[in-house]
Formats: sequence, C-alpha cells, structure tokens
Amino acid sequence: MFKFDFKGLSEENVNVFLDMIPYVSPKIIGVTKNEHDVIVNCEEQYNENILEELIRLIDLIKTMKDSNLEVITLEDFTKNSILNTKNVFPELVKNNIVRELTSGVFSYSGIFLRLYEYFDRKINEYAYENFDNLIEEVYPVLFPIDEYIKGRYFENFPHYMMFQTKLNNDIDTYKKFISNKSTCTCMNEILDDISLPKNVLRHATCAPVYPYLENYVLKEDEVKSFLVSGRCFRNEELNIKEMSRLNEFNMKEFVFVGGEDELNALIDKSKNLVRFWIDTFSLNSKCETANDSFFASNYKKLRYFQLIGNSKLEYKVLIPSNKEYISCCSANYHRTHFSKPYNIRTYSGEYCYTACFAFGIERLVYALLSQKGLDITKWDDDTIYEIDKYVKL
Repeated sequence: MFKFDFKGLSEENVNVFLDMIPYVSPKIIGVTKNEHDVIVNCEEQYNENILEELIRLIDLIKTMKDSNLEVITLEDFTKNSILNTKNVFPELVKNNIVRELTSGVFSYSGIFLRLYEYFDRKINEYAYENFDNLIEEVYPVLFPIDEYIKGRYFENFPHYMMFQTKLNNDIDTYKKFISNKSTCTCMNEILDDISLPKNVLRHATCAPVYPYLENYVLKEDEVKSFLVSGRCFRNEELNIKEMSRLNEFNMKEFVFVGGEDELNALIDKSKNLVRFWIDTFSLNSKCETANDSFFASNYKKLRYFQLIGNSKLEYKVLIPSNKEYISCCSANYHRTHFSKPYNIRTYSGEYCYTACFAFGIERLVYALLSQKGLDITKWDDDTIYEIDKYVKL
C-alpha cells in the first residue's frame, strides 16, 4: 500500500486518472481517493512497479491536455428539487430488490424491475412515434472479434473488453474437468486448456448495425433508423459502484444512418425524450459535452474530436447521496468512422454519417429512485401518473 500525489492535474483530468488507475496493473486491489492523492492498495512487493505505471499514466494524461478543450454544460437542470437524499442502495440490497450475482452483475425485482419495464416501454413507444420506417432489433450478447477489429473498437476501448471462450475440444481436458467437479481444485489448471476466444461480449448495443448495412447504398433522401436493445458488458474493474457502474447492463439505442443534417435533426428529436423525463420527474440533471475514457495511443486525437466537435454529449443525473452526476443517456456522432470500413454510402456516393442515442436502463432507474426515494407514497403526482400509464407501481 502506498500514497500517490496527483496535484497539478485539472479536475477533468483527475477524473480520467481515477477512472484509468485500475487498468494499469492487475496487482491493484483497491484505490481510495483523497483530495489531492490516492491510496493504492496492493502487496508491498508490487509498490515500485505500480508506482512506475501510475507515473506513466500521469505523463500520458498530461500529453493529452488541451487548454481549449474544456467540458461545456449545454443544458442545466441542476436547480431542480429532489425528494430524497438518502442512499437507496443498501435498502435495495437488504430487501432483495437488487441482488448481486457476481461483481457488478445484478438481478432485479420489485420497484426496480417495474421502473426498468417503464423505461423500456417508453423508449420503444417514443421510437415508433417519432422515427419513420423504424427497424427494431434485439441483439444477442456474443459478437465476432473480427467485427470488433473491423470497427476499430480495440484501438479505442481495449480496457473495457470482455471475451467468451470455452474448453478446448479435447477428451483429456473434459475428463480432467469432470473428475474434479465436486472440488474444482484443478480450476487454474483447466484454465490453461481453454480456447482462444472468437467472440467478444459486446460493450455497446449498436455494433451489429454496421455489418448489417455493409456495402449498402442509401436511396435518395433515405435515412435508416434503428431501435436496438441488448445486454452489454464492460470491464469496470475497481470502478464498479453500486448501480452506477456495472460489468453487465442493459442498453437501448436509437441508431441513425444518413446525411449529416438529417442525423442532427434525429438526434435533436431523441434528446426530447430525455427532456420530457427531466421535466416530468423534475430530475436534477445536466447535459454536457463529453469524451470517452479512451486507453489508446490516439487518445488526444479522439478526445479532441469528441469535445471540440460536440460529437459526444451526455445527460447526467444527480445521485444525491454522493453528490455525483452519472451519465444515463448519451448522443454519439460517429461521422464516417463506421461507414468507411463497412462501405455504407449515400445516394451520391459519399460515405454516410452514423450517430446513435443511447439509454442506460439501470442507470435511469437508479437515478430516479435515488432522487425520489423508495417510499412511493411520497412521490409527486406527475411522476406517479406518468409511470402508471405503462406499469403498475
């Protein structure tokens, strides 16, 4: 265990630094944040190596810094009043409303499940009412590694990746596994006998849209609109926090393919659903420019385009108990990032633009419960009336 000082980093870069600490070494057991430093929990023999990696991370972040690339608040709803300031997570767990099956993976029941169903149905309804010729698809978890390479996900998000694998097709391996079924004493040895993975566990829902459209040419004035849903997986390591950061979660997305102007209009229309919730539920929230936690050599370039071009926007909702705003919905403008490798073109022969608007269902539910509390009798009439139209509270 040792203390590491991060003085000199801006507030935004401190957040990036804290997010990325768990990924610099598998020997890090825990991290405790103080005002100007962190306490890194690890075995003493690894102190020196981890310290070197943290210095490398600080140096990397400093090279990414651009004085003109500050996060901008585009919409401010932080004056909205809240009904609850108590941490609802312990009570959710105590009453088995949410139940942790493994690290960062939960089952849901009761009020959490009913609100989950509300958001799911509301998003579906909004999509069908607002987007023409909508294509709805539900995606499985597994997705080919080859497609992730083609979509360049590994260049930008290697730290998030999780993989599917299996035992090697070998009789001796099966016998070894079966013979130790009651004790699993040879589990570490068996793990030496697993196959190289061919699939990832998708970290975002929209990934299968682009192979589906490979070599597609849009008709004149055509825009493709998708409503896609599925389970997503991200290796959050030590960043897992209550229901705010999970290893497995549900995501719904509106995905659009077409010309730049048409996509801008569709993303604006997508924002109106979030604004409806903010108004109806009086959610203490804000919309900010954002950049992903890239762990890549081209981080500075990616961050530059996301911030300066407003290519990623996040609607963040307050968790009152810890005074943190968590991203519940986001708009992502990909430009031609996916249309080029998949050769998706406009009627005039140019590469299409793509964009998506994503909803994190668990985060929406958790943020709403955090601001309203678990006692429904204390909720405001507008909130109850809206939700009761879709599910029975």
